Amino acid sequence: MAAATDETKMKEIDKVKDDLQRLREDLGRMLGHLGSYSKGKFGNVRERVGERVEDLQGRAYDRVQGTAREAAERGWQAASASRGKVHERPLTSIALAFVAGLVLASLFIWKK
Repeated sequence: MAAATDETKMKEIDKVKDDLQRLREDLGRMLGHLGSYSKGKFGNVRERVGERVEDLQGRAYDRVQGTAREAAERGWQAASASRGKVHERPLTSIALAFVAGLVLASLFIWKK
Protein backbone atom coordinates (compact mmCIF):
# COMPACT_ATOMS: atom_id res chain seq x y z
CA MET A 1 0.00 0.00 0.00
CA ALA A 2 2.84 2.37 0.85
CA ALA A 3 4.41 1.60 -2.52
CA ALA A 4 1.17 2.51 -4.28
CA THR A 5 0.92 5.86 -2.54
CA ASP A 6 4.59 6.63 -3.28
CA GLU A 7 4.01 5.74 -6.90
CA THR A 8 0.89 7.96 -7.02
CA LYS A 9 2.82 10.81 -5.43
CA MET A 10 5.64 10.42 -7.98
CA LYS A 11 3.10 10.51 -10.85
CA GLU A 12 1.52 13.66 -9.42
CA ILE A 13 4.94 15.25 -8.97
CA ASP A 14 5.79 14.37 -12.59
CA LYS A 15 2.49 15.91 -13.74
CA VAL A 16 3.24 19.08 -11.79
CA LYS A 17 6.74 19.18 -13.33
CA ASP A 18 5.26 18.75 -16.81
CA ASP A 19 2.69 21.47 -16.12
CA LEU A 20 5.44 23.81 -14.92
CA GLN A 21 7.51 23.08 -18.03
CA ARG A 22 4.50 23.82 -20.30
CA LEU A 23 3.81 26.97 -18.33
CA ARG A 24 7.43 28.10 -18.85
CA GLU A 25 7.18 27.41 -22.58
CA ASP A 26 3.85 29.26 -22.83
CA LEU A 27 5.27 32.23 -20.94
CA GLY A 28 8.33 32.23 -23.19
CA ARG A 29 6.15 32.28 -26.31
CA MET A 30 3.94 34.98 -24.82
CA LEU A 31 6.93 37.16 -23.97
CA GLY A 32 8.31 36.63 -27.47
CA HIS A 33 5.01 37.75 -29.01
CA LEU A 34 4.83 40.70 -26.63
CA GLY A 35 8.38 41.73 -27.56
CA SER A 36 7.70 41.60 -31.29
CA TYR A 37 4.40 43.45 -30.80
CA SER A 38 6.07 46.21 -28.79
CA LYS A 39 8.89 46.49 -31.34
CA GLY A 40 6.33 46.96 -34.08
CA LYS A 41 4.43 49.57 -32.10
CA PHE A 42 7.65 51.37 -31.17
CA GLY A 43 8.68 51.46 -34.83
CA ASN A 44 5.31 52.95 -35.81
CA VAL A 45 5.50 55.58 -33.08
CA ARG A 46 9.07 56.41 -34.04
CA GLU A 47 8.07 56.90 -37.67
CA ARG A 48 5.15 59.15 -36.74
CA VAL A 49 7.31 61.24 -34.43
CA GLY A 50 9.96 61.56 -37.16
CA GLU A 51 7.34 62.74 -39.63
CA ARG A 52 6.02 65.32 -37.16
CA VAL A 53 9.53 66.59 -36.44
CA GLU A 54 10.25 66.97 -40.15
CA ASP A 55 6.95 68.80 -40.63
CA LEU A 56 7.68 71.16 -37.74
CA GLN A 57 11.20 71.78 -39.02
CA GLY A 58 9.83 72.66 -42.44
CA ARG A 59 7.27 75.05 -41.02
CA ALA A 60 9.84 76.68 -38.73
CA TYR A 61 12.25 77.11 -41.66
CA ASP A 62 9.51 78.70 -43.75
CA ARG A 63 8.63 81.08 -40.93
CA VAL A 64 12.25 82.09 -40.41
CA GLN A 65 12.68 82.68 -44.13
CA GLY A 66 9.53 84.83 -44.21
CA THR A 67 10.67 86.85 -41.21
CA ALA A 68 14.12 87.34 -42.74
CA ARG A 69 12.61 88.56 -46.02
CA GLU A 70 10.35 90.95 -44.14
CA ALA A 71 13.24 92.31 -42.06
CA ALA A 72 15.37 92.78 -45.17
CA GLU A 73 12.54 94.62 -46.91
CA ARG A 74 12.04 96.93 -43.94
CA GLY A 75 15.79 97.55 -43.80
CA TRP A 76 15.84 98.54 -47.47
CA GLN A 77 12.85 100.82 -46.94
CA ALA A 78 14.52 102.51 -43.96
CA ALA A 79 17.77 102.94 -45.88
CA SER A 80 15.92 104.46 -48.84
CA ALA A 81 14.01 106.83 -46.59
CA SER A 82 17.18 107.94 -44.81
CA ARG A 83 18.99 108.50 -48.12
CA GLY A 84 16.14 110.72 -49.24
CA LYS A 85 16.35 112.78 -46.04
CA VAL A 86 20.14 113.14 -46.35
CA HIS A 87 19.74 114.45 -49.90
CA GLU A 88 17.01 116.87 -48.79
CA ARG A 89 18.96 118.29 -45.79
CA PRO A 90 22.66 117.44 -45.93
CA LEU A 91 23.82 119.91 -43.23
CA THR A 92 21.20 118.71 -40.75
CA SER A 93 22.26 115.12 -41.40
CA ILE A 94 25.92 115.98 -40.79
CA ALA A 95 25.03 117.78 -37.55
CA LEU A 96 22.94 114.83 -36.33
CA ALA A 97 25.76 112.40 -37.13
CA PHE A 98 28.24 114.61 -35.25
CA VAL A 99 25.98 114.81 -32.15
CA ALA A 100 25.36 111.06 -32.24
CA GLY A 101 29.12 110.47 -32.41
CA LEU A 102 29.71 112.76 -29.42
CA VAL A 103 27.06 110.96 -27.37
CA LEU A 104 28.50 107.53 -28.19
CA ALA A 105 32.04 108.68 -27.48
CA SER A 106 31.05 110.11 -24.10
CA LEU A 107 29.26 106.84 -23.23
CA PHE A 108 32.34 104.79 -24.09
CA ILE A 109 34.65 107.08 -22.12
CA TRP A 110 32.27 107.08 -19.15
CA LYS A 111 32.15 103.24 -19.12
CA LYS A 112 35.94 103.01 -18.63
